[in-house]
Amino acid sequence: MDPAAAWTAGQVARQLGIAESTLRAWHRRYGIGPHGSKPGRYRRYSDADVARLQRMRDLIGLGMLASDAARVVQSSTLQAGAVPPERDVADLLTAARAADAERCRYLLDSVLARRGVVEAWEAVCRPALAAVDADQRDRADCIDIEHALSWAVLAALHRAPHPPADPGAGMVLLACVEAEQHTLPLAALAAALASRGIGVRMLGADTPTASLIRAARETAPSALVLWAQRPGTADFRVLRALRPHGVRLFTAGPGWAHTGDAAHLTGLPQALAALAG
Repeated sequence: MDPAAAWTAGQVARQLGIAESTLRAWHRRYGIGPHGSKPGRYRRYSDADVARLQRMRDLIGLGMLASDAARVVQSSTLQAGAVPPERDVADLLTAARAADAERCRYLLDSVLARRGVVEAWEAVCRPALAAVDADQRDRADCIDIEHALSWAVLAALHRAPHPPADPGAGMVLLACVEAEQHTLPLAALAAALASRGIGVRMLGADTPTASLIRAARETAPSALVLWAQRPGTADFRVLRALRPHGVRLFTAGPGWAHTGDAAHLTGLPQALAALAG
């Protein structure tokens, strides 16, 4: 999460689908609003502020009284700094193994709000996904848990609030190479870039090379990231086909053994630093 990111009240209201008067009421009555705002100045909301307001809205939508929802949100905020990553991983695994989708949703939204996208992915989501993957290798009947958790993480990344894209920051294209279906790491990268105000276009799984070339030619991205999970999908011909189009190429994922003159992104923090820079 970029601590410098700032939202106006109007942007927050549009993001959450509520009126600005509701934002003011929640701030006045329950203290759920922009932290650190000063009298006489325009209110500016951080990503964490927006995440708290989103949770408030969701709890009310589930039928909770606004006053009760505010107490839940405030309690979560007060406890946030005391929760180690290992506890978040354990709580998430317990909910996933119990097939408690609503608990997974709450936990993931809370983790993203407290830790930001990069830390949430690296310290909580990846370890939890690795644990259920190990479960699945030991017991074939656990594959439903792995799939359910993957979908829960993907949905949480899509819900993560982010500031409007900075027009001067360029746009990054993200795609899986042909025959590659693993999109979750790219979704984490997309959410991390969006949290920095960088525009993202996700082309998704199994993207044909011809579609990549057309997208690179027509959108003029600042960079293009190609994901390959397995060596069998890491086709170097796609790199050769894209080079004449002048786009900055990056490879990502364990499938790429070597990438020639294309820079290889080895993890989310390094990828964010390279692409945001």
